Amino acid sequence: MAVDVKEIIDKALIDLVLDFPIYAQLVCRIGIKRVRSEQKVLAWTDGRGIYINEQMVEEFCANPIVKGDDGKEYNRTIGKKEMMFVICHELMHLIGLTFDRGTQIGVIKGAASQSDILKWRRWNQATDYEINALLANNEKTDASGDARRAPIGNMPDWVLYESEYRNLCAEEIFAKLPEDKQDPSKPTFDGNDTGNNVNGLDFSLDDHQPIMDDATRNEVIGKMSEVFGSRANGTGSTAIDRMIERAYEPQPFNWRRALTKYIRGWMKDSYTWNKPSRAGMANGLILPSSGRTPKMHIAVAVDTSGSICENELNAMMNHLFTILSQFKDFRVDVWCCGSVVYESTFRTYTANNKKELINQPIESDGGNDMRKNFEYLKLKYKQQKPDLFICMSDFHDPLHKDTETTSPCPVIWMVLDNPDFIPPKLIKAETYPFEVNEQKNSR
Repeated sequence: MAVDVKEIIDKALIDLVLDFPIYAQLVCRIGIKRVRSEQKVLAWTDGRGIYINEQMVEEFCANPIVKGDDGKEYNRTIGKKEMMFVICHELMHLIGLTFDRGTQIGVIKGAASQSDILKWRRWNQATDYEINALLANNEKTDASGDARRAPIGNMPDWVLYESEYRNLCAEEIFAKLPEDKQDPSKPTFDGNDTGNNVNGLDFSLDDHQPIMDDATRNEVIGKMSEVFGSRANGTGSTAIDRMIERAYEPQPFNWRRALTKYIRGWMKDSYTWNKPSRAGMANGLILPSSGRTPKMHIAVAVDTSGSICENELNAMMNHLFTILSQFKDFRVDVWCCGSVVYESTFRTYTANNKKELINQPIESDGGNDMRKNFEYLKLKYKQQKPDLFICMSDFHDPLHKDTETTSPCPVIWMVLDNPDFIPPKLIKAETYPFEVNEQKNSR
C-alpha cells in the first residue's frame, strides 16, 4: 500500500503546532515542498524551502528494514514523529547557519580537490551530529521552572548520533572526527555523497545546501526573528537557544549576533487567529499570524573628533555599512558628533536608500564630548525613542567613567583603540572593543 507523504507531513505539522508551536511557526514561514528525486537523501533545505523527497519516503516505508555492513538491522519507517524530526533537522540547519559556519572554518562545497571534498563530508557529519543531539535531547521548562526532556519527534535509528557529542558544537565535533581516509579518486567514490551514511548504508538523512543568496539569508533571519518575538529570555526550546548561540560563535564579532537580543525584544509577540498565516494555509493548516512586521529602529553616532584617525573613521563607516547590509526592514538614523552633535549631518537610512551611506556628510571641530549624544537623543526623540543607540568612538572624552549621564534607550558602545574605557555607570549598555590602529594602542 502506497504511503501518502502529504498526509504524513500534515500530521507532523499538527503535532508541532500542539507540542512545539515555535517550530511550527518557523517551519510554516520557511515552507515545505514535496519533490521527487533520485538522490539517496530524505530531505534538504536551501533557505527558500524545506524539501522532502517523496520518492525516498515511499521507498523507506515500502522496505523499512535494511541491514548495515555488520548485519545490524535498521528501521526506515517514516511516520509523523520521524517526519517531525526530519523537518526540524532541516530547520536547525537554517537557524544554525551551518553552511556559513563551514565556510568560516575553510570548508568548501563544490571544490575540485579531493581533500576539500573529504573535508566537506566530515563537516556534514559534524553538523548532523550536532543537530541530532540537540533535537533528541531538547528540554522544555514547565510553569514551575523545572526542565524536562522533550525530544523533537522520533530520531530514526539510522542517523548520525553519538552521546559523547551531545554537548559539543559542530566545530568541536569536526575537530574530533577522524579524517576520512577514503580515496575520492576510486571509482566507488561518489563526489556528491553527503558523507552522512552510517554503517555502510547507501542513503542518508539530508544533503547540505548553501542558502541561495544573501537576500534569502536575510529573509530567513527576518522570518526567524518574527517568530522569536519578545522571548528575550529564551525561546522555550533549549535546542533552538543553544543553536542560536552556536551559530554566531565562530566569528569574533558579528553585528547580527550583537543585535539579536534587541531584534527579538522588538518583535511583536502577539499572534492573531483571526488572520491565518498564508504559509499555514498553504500546508493545509490554520496557524496564527503576526499582526505586523516590526521595523528595527537604530540611532548611530559617529565620533568625528580630533582624536579619530582616518582608519578609525573608515572602520566605523564600514561597520555601519555592515549593519545596513545584514537586515531587511530597518530605519537607521546617523549623525556625527565631536564637541557637539552636528545636526546638519543627520541622515536616515532604510532598505530603499542604504547605498547613499557613501555620501554621508562628515563634520568636525576637533573637540570630543560623547555625552552630547544623550542630550540630543532626549530632545530628538520625544515621541518615539529608538530601540537601540550605537555610539562609535574611541571614548577619549568625558563619557569615560561618567557617573551622571543617562540614556532613554539601550546602548551599544563600539570602542575603537581604547582598552581602558570604563563605561558610564548609569547607562545600560554592551561594550564591543575593536583594534584598528595598532600604533595608537601602543602609546
